[in-house]
Amino acid sequence: MSLATSALARPRRGRLYIIIGAILAVLAFATAAGIASLPLIQGSTTGTKVVVASHDIKARTVIQASDLSLSNISQPPPQAFAAVKDVAGKGSRVDIPAGMPVSANLIAPSGDLLSSSDVAYLPIPRGWVAVTVPTNEQVGVGGYVQVGDRITMLATINTAAFGQNPSRAVVLTVFRDIDVLRVGPASGSSTTGAVTSSLTVLMTGCDSEYLFWLLNNASMKYELESYTDYQNLPTGPDTKCQNVSAATGVGPKDVDGRWHFTLH
Repeated sequence: MSLATSALARPRRGRLYIIIGAILAVLAFATAAGIASLPLIQGSTTGTKVVVASHDIKARTVIQASDLSLSNISQPPPQAFAAVKDVAGKGSRVDIPAGMPVSANLIAPSGDLLSSSDVAYLPIPRGWVAVTVPTNEQVGVGGYVQVGDRITMLATINTAAFGQNPSRAVVLTVFRDIDVLRVGPASGSSTTGAVTSSLTVLMTGCDSEYLFWLLNNASMKYELESYTDYQNLPTGPDTKCQNVSAATGVGPKDVDGRWHFTLH
């Protein structure tokens, strides 16, 4: 009887040893993995702690402290902020994506976004260009266009410019959601409802060639878009025009091929 009991106990003890061994192996693996990942964890805390957007912040909104947080950035942009209190209460000139460092060129000095005189440099993403277009009271919505606004551009042109005979005048919307970087010259200052002579807008180099052709051959007017219709601002090159070298020139055939003025 005792021999049978001893024979049964040996396999049980063997299984117990196997289970204990497996548990120890798992613990050893977890410990090794934790030690191996420690440099990565420590590395994520390096860099300069600056203010970032804790969520997407829309253009032309007053920034609250709850919209911001501090994060370690390895290469913070120029004029980044180290304290949330330095940004809270100011206004966003442009869309600020979640996690993006907030720098001085992205915000207005107060909740009033009507002044553009404090912009240190133009926020132009890689692959894009700033273009200045003429405006006045009748063309530019009575002077209500402000920094951070988006405008729609309309062109009125006689189809004789495309060699059509008989010709006719055609009006078409040619550009939408164009971001206004500056109102008036850099040395001037804008005030609410002030009429200026120029707007500086953001475009790809390819679109700028089409725009200059239209400025030379058509009558241009602008519409002020609702802020609720704004699209996200670009943060990198446009897939259709990666850099300024992609702009290779345009003529009447290119313009009519894009917008089909002669078919209206």
